[in-house]
Amino acid sequence: MTMPTRVQDAMHPRAVSISPHDPLTAAVVAMEELDIKRLPVVHDGRVVGIVTDGEVRRALPTLTEGLSPWAFAARVGRVRLREIMRAPVHTVTPETPLRAALQTMLDRRVGGLPVVNEDGEPLGMLTLTDILRAEVRAPRLHWGLADQHMTRTVVTTAPDSPAAEAAAKLKVTRLRVLPVVDGEQLVGVLHEKDIAAAIDRAGASHGPTVLAAQFVLGGVTVRDLMRPPTGYLMEGVPLHDAVRRMLDLHVRGLPIITQEGELLGVLTISDVIRAVLGQGQPA
Repeated sequence: MTMPTRVQDAMHPRAVSISPHDPLTAAVVAMEELDIKRLPVVHDGRVVGIVTDGEVRRALPTLTEGLSPWAFAARVGRVRLREIMRAPVHTVTPETPLRAALQTMLDRRVGGLPVVNEDGEPLGMLTLTDILRAEVRAPRLHWGLADQHMTRTVVTTAPDSPAAEAAAKLKVTRLRVLPVVDGEQLVGVLHEKDIAAAIDRAGASHGPTVLAAQFVLGGVTVRDLMRPPTGYLMEGVPLHDAVRRMLDLHVRGLPIITQEGELLGVLTISDVIRAVLGQGQPA
C-alpha cells in the first residue's frame, strides 16, 4: 500500500496557538470562530500544552449552578488556560513517521498532535482528519471491505428513548455515534455532535450549559435529534470509499447494514486507524 510516510506529508502548517496566561474565553472564541477543537498552548515560543474543546467545556459553569450572567462572566474570566491545559503534551516533528504519529493518537485517544521543530517551536498541527484525507488520496490502497474492519458488538438506542439517556451511553462508552434501531431495522443515526449542538442551543436560550445534558434535554427523545438513515454504509463497500464518506459527512462513525436494512455493526474512527496501521480488529 502506498501511503504518506512522514508527518509533513499530511500536517497543516501555521496552526493557531494560544498563551497559557490567556483567559478561558479566548479559547472559546478561537474555537468557535475557527471551528477547531484543539489549540496548542505556546509560552516563550515553545509548545507547553494543549487545550481541547473537552477541557474548555468541563471548565465552564453549568446551568444547574444558577449563576447570573454577571457571575458567569466573572467565573469564566478568572480561569486561565494554564489551569486546564494538558501538559506535558505529546508532539511530533515534520520528520516523524506518520504511522508512529497515528499510533500515538490511537494509544492516547487524541484527535490531534502539535507539530514542532527540534526546539519545540510550533510549526502546525496534525489531526486524524489530515491523515485520513492524505490516505484516501494515495493510490493503490488495499484495505479490503469496511465490514471486515467494523466493530460488531454495537451499542444502540431506540428512537423513543430519552435523548439524555442516549447522551449518557455516548459518554460512558466513549463512542461518537449510536445507531438508532427499531427492532432490527436501522431507522436513524445519533451523533455525539448532534447531542452537543442541542445542549448548546439550550444554553443560548436559557443560559450557558455544558455538562447538564439531563437538565436541558428533559422531554427530548432520540427521534428529535437523530439524523435520517442516510448516514450509513452497505455491506460490501470498500473501506476506502467508507473513509471518504466519513470525511464528507464529518463524522467519526457510520453504521453498516445489510440489503434488508438490518444492522451488522459500526465502522468507527478507531477501526479505520487500526486498518491503516495494518492491525485489524483486536481479539
